[in-house]
Amino acid sequence: MSTVKLQSPGALAPDSNSHTSSRVVVCRDDEITPGGIDLIGLSEGLALPLVDCTGDIDADWMLCVIDGRLMIRWAHPSDGSGPVCATLGPVGGRRFAGLYRHQPLAKAIGRPVTTVVDATAGLGQDSFLIASYGPRVIAMERSPIIAALLSDGLRRSREQHATTARIVGRIEVQQIDAQLALPLLRPPPDVVYIDPMFPPKRRQSALAKKEIRTLRALVGDDTDAHPLLEIARAVARRRVVVKRPDHAPPLAPNPTVSHKGKLVRYDVYVTKGAAVK
Repeated sequence: MSTVKLQSPGALAPDSNSHTSSRVVVCRDDEITPGGIDLIGLSEGLALPLVDCTGDIDADWMLCVIDGRLMIRWAHPSDGSGPVCATLGPVGGRRFAGLYRHQPLAKAIGRPVTTVVDATAGLGQDSFLIASYGPRVIAMERSPIIAALLSDGLRRSREQHATTARIVGRIEVQQIDAQLALPLLRPPPDVVYIDPMFPPKRRQSALAKKEIRTLRALVGDDTDAHPLLEIARAVARRRVVVKRPDHAPPLAPNPTVSHKGKLVRYDVYVTKGAAVK
């Protein structure tokens, strides 16, 4: 069963690697929402103030429940940004069969694989895709707030059709810094997957997706992606996979192989003499 472990961030809730200090509150209409989310428990677990939704809110961000979904939103939006939640499931009605044949991510993960650590889980879309290929996924997310959103996304996904519920059942969420947790895993995972916050383009023809803008504003850039990669390469039994935008250089020189998609690529670093498959 998918689970989440939370650690308290305090009333100021930046990522441990971020240079931001974002004030976050839990916004309520009722203590127990129609979706079954315990806002009092959430407030206490995250050590965040629980406030009423009416009136002026002295915060940068609000955790709130909209249509049964836990969401994060700007308290005072100025660019039209809407709320963001974790939504897991097949995209665009795609079937699960044949994903290995069509997706570069599946080729990068390889086969056969038993356990994959998603070391930068975020809102969990890639964790879900990897779990749909068959392996067990340990989704590590160091931001307690993002981990709470991901946990709620898993809860809602379990209530969808049986195939989605089975896939989500292979995902375990751990709210922890992967740099600390990876060396302690026993047995070590077959694959470690890293999706660091993409470096911005010098010239952008359009704004990034609102999810990416929100994550970047809330937790900052992943400036420690390089040491995370080195730790992952020392731990993974078979390979480390790093997701990169098509315009960015590899996170480390000389990947063993790269699998390219339309806008991103997956750089593979084979570890400890494992063969490329």
